[in-house]
Formats: sequence, structure tokens, C-alpha cells
Amino acid sequence: MEAPWARLIRIDSLYHAAPVALFPGMLTLQELRAAGMAAVNLPYALRPRGCESISYVAEHNARYPVLLVHGYAASELVWTQLRRALAGAGFGHVVSVSYNSLAADPAAVTEELTDQGLRAAAVAGAPRVHLVGHSLGGLIIRCALAASAPLSSRTASAVTIASPHRGAWLARLAPGRFAPLMHRGGCPARPETDAPAPARWLAYYADRDRVVPPASARLDDPRYAAVNMPIPGCGHLTICRDERLIRSLVQELIRTETSADPAPPVWAGRELMAA
Repeated sequence: MEAPWARLIRIDSLYHAAPVALFPGMLTLQELRAAGMAAVNLPYALRPRGCESISYVAEHNARYPVLLVHGYAASELVWTQLRRALAGAGFGHVVSVSYNSLAADPAAVTEELTDQGLRAAAVAGAPRVHLVGHSLGGLIIRCALAASAPLSSRTASAVTIASPHRGAWLARLAPGRFAPLMHRGGCPARPETDAPAPARWLAYYADRDRVVPPASARLDDPRYAAVNMPIPGCGHLTICRDERLIRSLVQELIRTETSADPAPPVWAGRELMAA
């Protein structure tokens, strides 16, 4: 049962594979259903002219704030199941950064994420925040952390889900100013700051993803010391709603907060299976 949310704030080259290899995995019933839901939700994705943030604050808040950033041509509705799970685990301050990926300025969205992250930490009285992004949202998180030392120093976990870290062929066909970001794989560098507690990076990916191939969704750059976690049997549009991902993600956020050493663990860089 969902916690009693209250909306308090509404602030207005495998990756370059031939397109013929991108579609067979989309023909499962699960993916077709997800594609249908995405089509229904498209008007919500296109409604904002720029970007906005919606804060959900529950009565019970025992953990760090969580900021969610959706992907290209999507909306904050993709996070409904995850928000419920976060609330049930004591994450009572969740901010969903929503934007029109066809019309918004990438720099403005990055600034919005930075501002909302620092604001959420201050309002909640929390030392750090968690950042979670799906697809393009993961690249926006990378850009925000690379550009902002204050946000980098206040980030506990940086989680990407099916994000094209090494680019995606389909981005060549995408309209809007975010297309180059997706095509080339976003921001290649980590912040060059001496953050007191570097973010713990997690990269989830779907083995049946034909939009962002698994090899691109893995974050193998050693500078990130990321933990790569596959979700078997999922596609690009279904991974965010998969119970295994949601269960694993919530557990990993809690682990980041409760670990004696907030730095990346010794097993970072290994590929783990999300239970």
C-alpha cells in the first residue's frame, strides 16, 4: 500500500549496430505492453515546455532524499512502482525531475537536478542524497555531478538504469538537443574535485535491451568504480518496473547509507546479479 504521499512542491561498436538488430527483442508481449503504455504516456512527457520538479514527502522519512530522473520521451510516471517501494523502506523525501526531452535545454535540466538535489538535502536535513536515472536520465546525472562540486560532495549513490554510457545508434534518429548526448554517450569525465565522500556508482542494465545494448549500459570506466548489475529477461521499457530491479535498488541505497565506509566497496567493478 502506498504511503500517504503529499505533493508539496511543483516547480514550474555494439552501440552503433545496424538497426535491423534492434527490434527482434521488442516483440515480446511484455515489451509490446510497455511500448503501449509509453505511447499512452507520451502526452505527459511532451507537456512540460522546459523542466519541473515534483517533491513527494511522506509522513515517515528515515533516510536520505532520492532524486529520480526519467529518460527520453518519458515522464515521471515511470517511477510509480519505485516510489511506492522507496516509501515503504523509509525513503520519505523523493523528488522527481521531469522535463520535455524534445524541447528542453540540456544545461537547464542539469541545473534543475543540481538545484533540487542541494535543496532536498537542506530541506530534509540530510548529509547526502541519492540520484537515480533511467536511460537519458543516467547521462544527465553524470553531467550534473561532473559540473557541480557541491552536488558531487552531497551525493551518496548515483544509479543509472539502461543508460547509453557508450552511446546508442537510435539516438541518430532522435529529435531534440538531447540526441547528441545520447549518441556519443554523455559526459565522459567524473568530477575532478576532492569530494569528502565520493558517490557510489551502480549501473543496472537489461540483457534484452535493443534500444541501449547491455555493453553500452554498463559503466566500465574505472574512474567510476561502478558496480554493474544485470536484470535478466528485461527490455529497455520494462526494466524500471521490474520487481527485481526495484528490490535490489532499494536494498543498495540502504546499504550505501548504512555502510561504515561510504566509498565504493572492494567488489566494485564486478558484475553482480540483482536478486
